[in-house]
Amino acid sequence: AHEALRTKSPIFKKVLLRYGNKIIENSSKNDQIINRKALATIVFQNDAEKKWLEEIIHPFVNRRIEEELEKSKSNSVVILIIPLLFEKNYTNLCSEICYIDCSRETQLKRLQTRDNLSLEEANQRIDAQWENSIKKQFADYIINNTNDDQTWKMELKKLYNF
Repeated sequence: AHEALRTKSPIFKKVLLRYGNKIIENSSKNDQIINRKALATIVFQNDAEKKWLEEIIHPFVNRRIEEELEKSKSNSVVILIIPLLFEKNYTNLCSEICYIDCSRETQLKRLQTRDNLSLEEANQRIDAQWENSIKKQFADYIINNTNDDQTWKMELKKLYNF
């Protein structure tokens, strides 16, 4: 999704035409770049805008996933990190689903810290996804990641022996 919004991509141009200066910031090279936080503010407050953006970004994301999987088809294990795995029905790409779990409070703190979000903004992003309890029902493995944001990496290495 980040790649889809890179400067001068066709999707970048569509997004720029729709939202204009409300979402643009200038880089040190005088290039226009999308201020992802400003764009997120728009789409997480308006379902129609969120749907519009998803309709142009997700076909691109689908193509990129397919391209990367094709490159990796000789690997015995390929791990996809897809935040919207269930919401966008990417589960058919997976032979196993490993859900990385933490409490909502931990999710909120991490989102606020990582993206410099208010509590309301962080809640909007989490509320746009399926409930953790529902996601867990579809998981083959659940890794608890409440204590340390890096624990899941070590647990995956153990689980898949790499």
